[in-house]
Amino acid sequence: MEAEKNSDDDGGPLVRAPLLEEALGVEGIYIDYEGRNPTGTHKDRIARAHVEKALEEGYSAITVGTCGNYGVSIAYYARLYGLKAFVFVPAGYTLERAGEMKALGAEVIPWPGTYEEVVAESRRFALANGIYDANPGSHPEVDYVGYSSIAEDILREIRPDAMFVPVGNGTTLAGIWHGFRGKAKPRMVGVTTAFGNQLLWEFYGDPRRDIAETPVNEPLVSEISFDLGEAMRAVKESNGYVFGFADDTALRCAELLRVTTGLSVLPASALTVAGLIKFVRKFGMWKGNFVLVLTGGAHGGEGFGAYGGALSYYGWKNGARARAVLGKV
Repeated sequence: MEAEKNSDDDGGPLVRAPLLEEALGVEGIYIDYEGRNPTGTHKDRIARAHVEKALEEGYSAITVGTCGNYGVSIAYYARLYGLKAFVFVPAGYTLERAGEMKALGAEVIPWPGTYEEVVAESRRFALANGIYDANPGSHPEVDYVGYSSIAEDILREIRPDAMFVPVGNGTTLAGIWHGFRGKAKPRMVGVTTAFGNQLLWEFYGDPRRDIAETPVNEPLVSEISFDLGEAMRAVKESNGYVFGFADDTALRCAELLRVTTGLSVLPASALTVAGLIKFVRKFGMWKGNFVLVLTGGAHGGEGFGAYGGALSYYGWKNGARARAVLGKV
Protein backbone atom coordinates (compact mmCIF):
# COMPACT_ATOMS: atom_id res chain seq x y z
CA MET A 1 0.00 0.00 0.00
CA GLU A 2 2.95 2.35 0.49
CA ALA A 3 3.27 3.13 -3.20
CA GLU A 4 -0.37 4.13 -3.34
CA LYS A 5 0.19 6.90 -0.82
CA ASN A 6 1.98 8.87 -3.51
CA SER A 7 -0.55 8.14 -6.25
CA ASP A 8 -2.15 10.98 -8.15
CA ASP A 9 -5.48 11.47 -6.42
CA ASP A 10 -5.89 15.12 -7.33
CA GLY A 11 -8.49 14.76 -10.02
CA GLY A 12 -6.34 15.25 -13.11
CA PRO A 13 -6.30 18.03 -15.71
CA LEU A 14 -9.22 19.88 -17.18
CA VAL A 15 -10.73 18.56 -20.39
CA ARG A 16 -12.58 20.70 -22.88
CA ALA A 17 -16.04 19.55 -24.01
CA PRO A 18 -16.48 20.58 -27.67
CA LEU A 19 -19.69 18.67 -28.39
CA LEU A 20 -21.31 20.06 -25.25
CA GLU A 21 -20.24 23.54 -26.40
CA GLU A 22 -21.90 22.90 -29.76
CA ALA A 23 -25.10 21.63 -28.15
CA LEU A 24 -25.38 24.60 -25.77
CA GLY A 25 -24.06 27.30 -28.09
CA VAL A 26 -21.52 28.24 -25.43
CA GLU A 27 -17.81 28.63 -26.13
CA GLY A 28 -15.24 27.55 -23.57
CA ILE A 29 -16.66 24.69 -21.47
CA TYR A 30 -14.16 22.70 -19.41
CA ILE A 31 -14.78 19.71 -17.17
CA ASP A 32 -13.02 18.93 -13.92
CA TYR A 33 -13.87 15.25 -13.54
CA GLU A 34 -13.28 14.20 -9.93
CA GLY A 35 -14.15 10.60 -10.78
CA ARG A 36 -10.45 10.14 -11.53
CA ASN A 37 -9.71 9.94 -7.81
CA PRO A 38 -9.02 6.53 -6.19
CA THR A 39 -12.53 5.97 -4.82
CA GLY A 40 -14.22 7.84 -7.64
CA THR A 41 -15.25 11.18 -6.12
CA HIS A 42 -13.98 14.57 -4.93
CA LYS A 43 -14.28 13.35 -1.33
CA ASP A 44 -10.83 11.76 -1.66
CA ARG A 45 -9.26 15.21 -1.53
CA ILE A 46 -10.48 15.93 1.98
CA ALA A 47 -10.48 12.33 3.26
CA ARG A 48 -6.75 12.07 2.71
CA ALA A 49 -6.21 15.44 4.40
CA HIS A 50 -8.23 14.38 7.45
CA VAL A 51 -6.47 11.03 7.80
CA GLU A 52 -3.08 12.74 7.61
CA LYS A 53 -4.24 15.29 10.21
CA ALA A 54 -5.42 12.48 12.48
CA LEU A 55 -2.01 10.82 12.25
CA GLU A 56 -0.21 14.10 12.97
CA GLU A 57 -2.30 14.54 16.12
CA GLY A 58 -1.64 10.99 17.31
CA TYR A 59 -5.03 9.40 16.72
CA SER A 60 -5.39 5.71 15.94
CA ALA A 61 -8.98 5.88 14.68
CA ILE A 62 -11.26 8.19 12.72
CA THR A 63 -15.03 8.54 12.38
CA VAL A 64 -17.52 10.18 10.05
CA GLY A 65 -21.27 10.25 9.40
CA THR A 66 -22.09 9.81 5.73
CA CYS A 67 -24.58 8.68 3.11
CA GLY A 68 -21.91 6.98 1.01
CA ASN A 69 -19.01 8.51 -0.89
CA TYR A 70 -17.24 10.22 1.99
CA GLY A 71 -17.39 7.02 4.02
CA VAL A 72 -15.69 5.08 1.24
CA SER A 73 -12.99 7.74 0.97
CA ILE A 74 -12.34 7.75 4.72
CA ALA A 75 -12.26 3.95 4.78
CA TYR A 76 -9.79 3.89 1.88
CA TYR A 77 -7.32 6.36 3.36
CA ALA A 78 -7.71 5.02 6.89
CA ARG A 79 -6.69 1.60 5.62
CA LEU A 80 -3.88 3.11 3.55
CA TYR A 81 -2.40 4.87 6.58
CA GLY A 82 -3.20 2.25 9.20
CA LEU A 83 -6.10 3.85 11.08
CA LYS A 84 -9.34 2.24 12.20
CA ALA A 85 -12.42 3.81 10.58
CA PHE A 86 -15.88 3.99 12.15
CA VAL A 87 -18.47 5.05 9.58
CA PHE A 88 -21.97 5.99 10.73
CA VAL A 89 -24.72 5.75 8.10
CA PRO A 90 -28.48 6.45 8.12
CA ALA A 91 -30.20 3.14 8.84
CA GLY A 92 -33.13 3.82 6.53
CA TYR A 93 -31.09 4.70 3.45
CA THR A 94 -30.20 2.47 0.52
CA LEU A 95 -26.41 2.57 0.65
CA GLU A 96 -24.88 1.16 -2.50
CA ARG A 97 -21.32 1.67 -1.26
CA ALA A 98 -21.59 0.20 2.25
CA GLY A 99 -20.02 -3.02 1.01
CA GLU A 100 -16.97 -1.09 -0.20
CA MET A 101 -16.53 0.52 3.21
CA LYS A 102 -16.61 -2.87 4.90
CA ALA A 103 -14.24 -4.38 2.34
CA LEU A 104 -11.79 -1.60 3.15
CA GLY A 105 -11.89 -2.54 6.82
CA ALA A 106 -14.24 0.13 8.14
CA GLU A 107 -16.79 -0.64 10.84
CA VAL A 108 -20.10 0.50 9.38
CA ILE A 109 -22.61 1.55 12.03
CA PRO A 110 -26.24 2.06 10.90
CA TRP A 111 -27.96 4.73 12.98
CA PRO A 112 -31.65 5.72 12.99
CA GLY A 113 -32.37 9.22 11.79
CA THR A 114 -31.49 11.74 9.11
CA TYR A 115 -28.06 12.46 7.68
CA GLU A 116 -27.68 15.40 10.08
CA GLU A 117 -28.56 13.18 13.05
CA VAL A 118 -26.04 10.56 11.93
CA VAL A 119 -23.32 13.21 11.75
CA ALA A 120 -24.24 14.35 15.27
CA GLU A 121 -23.98 10.78 16.58
CA SER A 122 -20.59 10.30 14.92
CA ARG A 123 -19.41 13.48 16.64
CA ARG A 124 -20.61 12.23 20.02
CA PHE A 125 -18.87 8.91 19.37
CA ALA A 126 -15.62 10.71 18.56
CA LEU A 127 -15.76 12.78 21.73
CA ALA A 128 -16.65 9.84 23.97
CA ASN A 129 -13.94 7.56 22.59
CA GLY A 130 -11.06 9.89 21.80
CA ILE A 131 -11.38 9.39 18.04
CA TYR A 132 -10.59 11.91 15.32
CA ASP A 133 -13.77 13.63 14.10
CA ALA A 134 -13.74 14.02 10.29
CA ASN A 135 -17.35 15.21 10.07
CA PRO A 136 -18.38 18.32 8.14
CA GLY A 137 -17.83 21.44 10.21
CA SER A 138 -15.52 19.76 12.74
CA HIS A 139 -12.25 20.78 11.08
CA PRO A 140 -13.30 23.21 8.35
CA GLU A 141 -9.76 24.41 7.75
CA VAL A 142 -8.78 20.89 6.67
CA ASP A 143 -11.74 20.70 4.29
CA TYR A 144 -10.96 24.06 2.71
CA VAL A 145 -7.31 23.22 2.17
CA GLY A 146 -8.29 19.87 0.66
CA TYR A 147 -10.74 21.34 -1.81
CA SER A 148 -8.55 24.36 -2.57
CA SER A 149 -6.39 21.96 -4.57
CA ILE A 150 -9.16 21.90 -7.19
CA ALA A 151 -8.61 25.62 -7.75
CA GLU A 152 -4.85 25.14 -7.83
CA ASP A 153 -5.17 22.42 -10.49
CA ILE A 154 -7.41 24.63 -12.61
CA LEU A 155 -5.14 27.67 -12.38
CA ARG A 156 -2.28 25.64 -13.77
CA GLU A 157 -4.24 25.44 -17.03
CA ILE A 158 -6.69 28.33 -17.36
CA ARG A 159 -8.08 31.37 -15.56
CA PRO A 160 -11.77 30.54 -15.21
CA ASP A 161 -14.52 33.12 -15.58
CA ALA A 162 -17.10 31.02 -13.74
CA MET A 163 -17.13 27.82 -11.71
CA PHE A 164 -20.20 25.58 -11.45
CA VAL A 165 -20.17 23.45 -8.31
CA PRO A 166 -22.75 21.00 -6.90
CA VAL A 167 -23.81 22.12 -3.42
CA GLY A 168 -24.91 20.05 -0.44
CA ASN A 169 -23.23 21.30 2.73
CA GLY A 170 -21.42 23.99 0.76
CA THR A 171 -17.97 22.68 1.71
CA THR A 172 -16.73 22.05 -1.83
CA LEU A 173 -17.81 25.48 -3.04
CA ALA A 174 -16.20 27.18 -0.04
CA GLY A 175 -12.98 25.21 -0.38
CA ILE A 176 -12.58 25.91 -4.09
CA TRP A 177 -13.08 29.63 -3.46
CA HIS A 178 -10.49 29.40 -0.68
CA GLY A 179 -8.02 28.18 -3.31
CA PHE A 180 -8.83 31.00 -5.74
CA ARG A 181 -8.85 33.83 -3.21
CA GLY A 182 -6.06 36.29 -3.94
CA LYS A 183 -5.13 34.54 -7.20
CA ALA A 184 -8.21 34.73 -9.41
CA LYS A 185 -11.85 35.76 -9.12
CA PRO A 186 -14.14 33.46 -11.07
CA ARG A 187 -17.83 33.78 -10.33
CA MET A 188 -18.72 30.91 -8.00
CA VAL A 189 -22.05 29.38 -8.98
CA GLY A 190 -23.63 26.90 -6.61
CA VAL A 191 -25.97 24.35 -8.18
CA THR A 192 -28.31 22.30 -6.04
CA THR A 193 -31.75 20.76 -5.64
CA ALA A 194 -34.78 23.02 -5.53
CA PHE A 195 -36.28 20.83 -2.82
CA GLY A 196 -34.18 21.12 0.29
CA ASN A 197 -30.92 23.05 0.56
CA GLN A 198 -30.11 25.73 3.11
CA LEU A 199 -27.73 27.69 0.85
CA LEU A 200 -30.48 28.04 -1.75
CA TRP A 201 -32.97 29.18 0.88
CA GLU A 202 -30.58 31.74 2.32
CA PHE A 203 -29.48 33.08 -1.07
CA TYR A 204 -33.06 33.87 -2.07
CA GLY A 205 -34.24 34.78 1.43
CA ASP A 206 -36.83 32.03 1.26
CA PRO A 207 -38.48 31.43 4.66
CA ARG A 208 -39.88 28.09 3.53
CA ARG A 209 -38.02 24.98 4.57
CA ASP A 210 -39.79 22.35 2.47
CA ILE A 211 -37.78 19.19 1.84
CA ALA A 212 -38.53 16.43 -0.64
CA GLU A 213 -35.63 13.97 -0.63
CA THR A 214 -35.33 11.45 -3.45
CA PRO A 215 -32.66 8.99 -4.65
CA VAL A 216 -31.73 11.58 -7.29
CA ASN A 217 -31.33 14.69 -5.14
CA GLU A 218 -30.11 13.00 -1.93
CA PRO A 219 -26.45 14.14 -2.37
CA LEU A 220 -27.66 17.76 -2.50
CA VAL A 221 -30.34 17.84 0.19
CA SER A 222 -29.08 19.69 3.24
CA GLU A 223 -31.47 21.03 5.84
CA ILE A 224 -28.44 22.18 7.81
CA SER A 225 -25.55 23.17 5.53
CA PHE A 226 -22.50 22.81 7.76
CA ASP A 227 -20.46 25.32 5.74
CA LEU A 228 -23.30 27.71 4.95
CA GLY A 229 -21.43 30.84 6.08
CA GLU A 230 -18.29 30.23 4.03
CA ALA A 231 -20.25 29.06 1.00
CA MET A 232 -22.40 32.20 1.06
CA ARG A 233 -19.27 34.28 1.48
CA ALA A 234 -17.77 32.63 -1.62
CA VAL A 235 -20.87 33.42 -3.66
CA LYS A 236 -21.07 37.03 -2.47
CA GLU A 237 -17.35 37.82 -2.76
CA SER A 238 -17.16 36.42 -6.28
CA ASN A 239 -20.40 38.01 -7.51
CA GLY A 240 -21.67 34.48 -8.01
CA TYR A 241 -25.09 32.90 -7.90
CA VAL A 242 -27.07 29.89 -6.67
CA PHE A 243 -29.52 27.90 -8.77
CA GLY A 244 -31.90 25.13 -7.74
CA PHE A 245 -33.40 22.49 -10.02
CA ALA A 246 -35.82 19.57 -9.95
CA ASP A 247 -34.94 15.90 -10.45
CA ASP A 248 -36.14 15.74 -14.05
CA THR A 249 -33.63 18.41 -15.02
CA ALA A 250 -30.85 16.51 -13.25
CA LEU A 251 -31.68 13.33 -15.15
CA ARG A 252 -31.73 15.13 -18.49
CA CYS A 253 -28.41 16.81 -17.76
CA ALA A 254 -26.86 13.43 -16.94
CA GLU A 255 -28.10 12.15 -20.30
CA LEU A 256 -26.78 15.24 -22.07
CA LEU A 257 -23.34 14.70 -20.55
CA ARG A 258 -23.42 11.05 -21.52
CA VAL A 259 -24.17 11.69 -25.18
CA THR A 260 -21.77 14.63 -25.52
CA THR A 261 -18.83 13.47 -23.42
CA GLY A 262 -19.21 9.74 -22.80
CA LEU A 263 -19.20 10.35 -19.06
CA SER A 264 -21.63 8.57 -16.76
CA VAL A 265 -22.13 10.81 -13.73
CA LEU A 266 -24.68 11.07 -10.96
CA PRO A 267 -27.59 13.35 -11.91
CA ALA A 268 -26.88 15.47 -8.82
CA SER A 269 -23.43 16.24 -10.20
CA ALA A 270 -24.69 16.70 -13.76
CA LEU A 271 -26.85 19.62 -12.60
CA THR A 272 -23.81 21.84 -13.12
CA VAL A 273 -24.81 21.78 -16.80
CA ALA A 274 -28.21 23.24 -15.92
CA GLY A 275 -26.44 25.85 -13.81
CA LEU A 276 -24.31 26.84 -16.79
CA ILE A 277 -27.36 27.09 -19.05
CA LYS A 278 -29.23 29.37 -16.64
CA PHE A 279 -26.10 31.43 -15.96
CA VAL A 280 -25.34 32.24 -19.59
CA ARG A 281 -28.98 33.03 -20.28
CA LYS A 282 -29.28 35.26 -17.23
CA PHE A 283 -26.02 37.17 -17.66
CA GLY A 284 -25.50 36.94 -21.43
CA MET A 285 -22.03 35.40 -21.13
CA TRP A 286 -21.92 32.97 -24.04
CA LYS A 287 -18.13 32.89 -24.31
CA GLY A 288 -15.46 32.48 -21.64
CA ASN A 289 -13.73 29.87 -19.53
CA PHE A 290 -16.51 27.94 -17.78
CA VAL A 291 -15.60 25.02 -15.52
CA LEU A 292 -18.08 22.31 -14.56
CA VAL A 293 -16.99 20.45 -11.43
CA LEU A 294 -18.29 16.90 -11.80
CA THR A 295 -17.82 15.49 -8.34
CA GLY A 296 -17.74 11.84 -9.39
CA GLY A 297 -18.97 9.13 -11.71
CA ALA A 298 -22.18 7.16 -11.36
CA HIS A 299 -21.60 3.96 -9.39
CA GLY A 300 -20.09 1.53 -11.84
CA GLY A 301 -20.08 4.14 -14.60
CA GLU A 302 -17.30 4.80 -17.06
CA GLY A 303 -14.94 7.75 -16.89
CA PHE A 304 -12.48 9.34 -19.27
CA GLY A 305 -10.24 6.29 -19.23
CA ALA A 306 -12.74 4.22 -21.19
CA TYR A 307 -12.47 6.67 -24.05
CA GLY A 308 -8.73 7.16 -24.09
CA GLY A 309 -9.09 10.50 -22.33
CA ALA A 310 -10.89 12.09 -25.27
CA LEU A 311 -14.22 13.77 -24.56
CA SER A 312 -14.79 13.96 -28.30
CA TYR A 313 -14.67 10.16 -28.60
CA TYR A 314 -18.16 10.08 -30.06
CA GLY A 315 -17.22 12.71 -32.63
CA TRP A 316 -20.20 14.75 -33.73
CA LYS A 317 -22.57 11.87 -34.51
CA ASN A 318 -24.52 12.44 -31.31
CA GLY A 319 -25.13 16.11 -32.00
CA ALA A 320 -28.78 15.61 -32.93
CA ARG A 321 -29.40 13.50 -29.83
CA ALA A 322 -27.69 16.10 -27.64
CA ARG A 323 -29.88 18.87 -29.02
CA ALA A 324 -32.99 16.75 -28.48
CA VAL A 325 -32.07 16.21 -24.83
CA LEU A 326 -31.15 19.88 -24.44
CA GLY A 327 -34.60 20.91 -25.64
CA LYS A 328 -36.07 19.28 -22.53
CA VAL A 329 -33.68 20.87 -20.00
